[in-house]
Amino acid sequence: MEYLKVALKVTKTKHLLCAARINGKKAILLLDTGASNSCVDSALQEYFSLKTKGDPFDAAGANSGKMKATLTHRGTLILGRHQVGKHAFVLLDLSHINQTLESQGAKKIDGILGADFFIQTQALIDYKTRKLCL
Repeated sequence: MEYLKVALKVTKTKHLLCAARINGKKAILLLDTGASNSCVDSALQEYFSLKTKGDPFDAAGANSGKMKATLTHRGTLILGRHQVGKHAFVLLDLSHINQTLESQGAKKIDGILGADFFIQTQALIDYKTRKLCL
């Protein structure tokens, strides 16, 4: 089977990142198979032209406590040079994650590709070649 391959970068914190476009706008997404949902920093909602769907809800994350989150309608997602299709995101305040990444010398992220993406696309991560296989 032939896969579409997307280049991944490994950060100083050993996270995997990929270049993306959400509704035509450039984004840096962190790959996190342990995150149940893909999300985008709520501060970037307008930049990515993401329309909300439904009411805010409480979301639990890797940090302590609950955070307010809102689901979005599906937007166009491109990873690398490959059109993936439409994908919904959860809008979440990622400032705490970005502060931690920056304090460890890594760059900020715009969002996270979570398990929902990996299940939907049946994507594979090739760690040896640092490629996301779609």
